[in-house]
Amino acid sequence: MRMGRYRRLLVIIVTLSSIFMLVLSCVWLWVGNQAPALLPITLPGKSIPASNDATSDDTGSPITFVERSGAALILDGKPFRFSGANVYWLGLREINGGVAYPSHFMVDDALATAELMGATVVRSHTLGASVGCQLCIEPAPNNFNARALQAIDYAVQSAKKHHLRLIIPLVDNWHYYLGGRHTFTDWHGIANESAFYYNTAVVNDFKQYINIIFNHVNSYTGVAYKDDPTILAWETGNELDAPIYWVQAMADYIKSIDHHHLLMDGNAGETRGASLFWQDLKISSVDLYTGHYYPPSVSSLRLQARLVHDADKVFIVGEYDWNTTDGDTLSSFLNEILDNQNVAGDMYWSLFPHNDVSGFVIQNEHYTLYYPGNTSDTRQRIQTLRTHAYAMQGLSVATKIAAGIPLVTSVHDHTVIWRGAFGADTYSIERSTESKDGPWTV
Repeated sequence: MRMGRYRRLLVIIVTLSSIFMLVLSCVWLWVGNQAPALLPITLPGKSIPASNDATSDDTGSPITFVERSGAALILDGKPFRFSGANVYWLGLREINGGVAYPSHFMVDDALATAELMGATVVRSHTLGASVGCQLCIEPAPNNFNARALQAIDYAVQSAKKHHLRLIIPLVDNWHYYLGGRHTFTDWHGIANESAFYYNTAVVNDFKQYINIIFNHVNSYTGVAYKDDPTILAWETGNELDAPIYWVQAMADYIKSIDHHHLLMDGNAGETRGASLFWQDLKISSVDLYTGHYYPPSVSSLRLQARLVHDADKVFIVGEYDWNTTDGDTLSSFLNEILDNQNVAGDMYWSLFPHNDVSGFVIQNEHYTLYYPGNTSDTRQRIQTLRTHAYAMQGLSVATKIAAGIPLVTSVHDHTVIWRGAFGADTYSIERSTESKDGPWTV
């Protein structure tokens, strides 16, 4: 998991001179990001029951759970392989040294972009790991935030709308804005963060946190998270170094309260080898294992995928740097994923959306992806990712792109500012200097 600080938001400014009258050819009505009325936290045992096997999407089509059959993922009785993106900020984002809930537009824009790129799975840390800040799921011990859960509700239903499955880590190993295992030990005045794995009070706090999340009923769909097939898998955490006894105990606990979803070990094998998860391969309640690749390494991928396959479990590439010149080339790494049947899926790091006003939400890291890219090299790499995502589904890449609709957000003093649209490559502006009915000139 790689993050950096935001810098000033990009503003696209087009200056028009010699204008007698500026008239916009279209007006788009923007309904603001209004959240529903706050609801009380849903406590364990209070979830709205869903069917045991499926829900329906907004077209009435059944949505079934992704399952595991040995070393393969299965969906509707057929093998399921995927490619997708890490979109870690869907539940909570960092801005100007603080935190904020992402707007509905940002969530929809990112997930629509992921879908356009051929993604079928998205991994998002802040849909599960969110502790210790005012806007987090659990700002303080035993204090749960309904507004935070509503922000997650929206992201989950948006993922469903865009035909995406979710992988959700439940805690982070690092000291990022979303909190982590250190938050739970800090609450007990424990300096040693490793006590997260063995201190009884801390472990019980984490179990309570999980229980609240799993039993929360989505305010948009009426389905408890533990019953929602939009979620492909829970992940015990992001890049953990957890001992085997903790993984075993936590996996058994999670499966005892959630009988539907797959579980992924958060002990991510890095490019140095499988040293972080090899000890967990015999835990029956764990379904998936993962590697993170900074930079991409075909040899490490082969090693880790083979070890997991030999244990009759599923292996996925949880993160990788798509935009580096170090390590193996992007094409060779993706070709290995596609050709290696021991790898069920992959997700690059990381996708960011257009901003609410103009430009993109800026994340100043080289592996941040803005579709369609702003250099010839990044454009080529992004199209390689898109082709790969379709190939993982056994499909040819879609040639037609249905882009979104831009929104003019400001017209003042010969300056036009607009909000970008997912899938858009270029924009054109027309003006009339005679009347609101034209004639129009590009």
